[in-house]
Amino acid sequence: MVPDFLLPEWVPNAHPLIVHFPIALIFVAIAADALALWLGERWETGQEVATGLYAATGLSAVVSYYSGTWAIDTVSIVTPGAAQTLSAHSFWAWYTMVSTSGYALLRAAGLFIPWVRTRRSAHVVLFLLGLGTLVPMHETGENGGAMVYKRGVGVTRTQEIPAPSSPAPDSTRRDTVHRDTVQGPTPAAGSSSSGAGAP
Repeated sequence: MVPDFLLPEWVPNAHPLIVHFPIALIFVAIAADALALWLGERWETGQEVATGLYAATGLSAVVSYYSGTWAIDTVSIVTPGAAQTLSAHSFWAWYTMVSTSGYALLRAAGLFIPWVRTRRSAHVVLFLLGLGTLVPMHETGENGGAMVYKRGVGVTRTQEIPAPSSPAPDSTRRDTVHRDTVQGPTPAAGSSSSGAGAP
């Protein structure tokens, strides 16, 4: 658990700061794996790089999951809807941790099996399995976002409504008054015609 003095004052726990690492890493890992699949032998260490990124994804998913279990004690769950969303979020987070870390172990083992490492068809199958890890990752993020933005879990209202104040003078009105002053006062009714006929 991260000590409170290391956290910004606007977060209730470390989970919001950790949870985005596996999300970012999984996309980088899949992109690197797709590039390695496309280049083939032209990128000799492509599978190693992709496997390392998948391992980092799995490790960060483990840390993210357990930081979430610790974070439950720092927030208030006051509605049945929030509790239901939390339950779904926890389930998908566990499934994400298991799938990403298990897949990372599978990819690491494949590096030591020659026929898996050299066959393009095996790489295609492994790449598709890697894409499959996006499903629990997406569901975890959807439920996590719903907890914050729909249920308001872990959110504290810090903004205050400003006190009512007199509105600022209308600049358009000031300009109009200025133009009227420059043009001079409007003559009274009837006086303009008599003034025009005077010698």
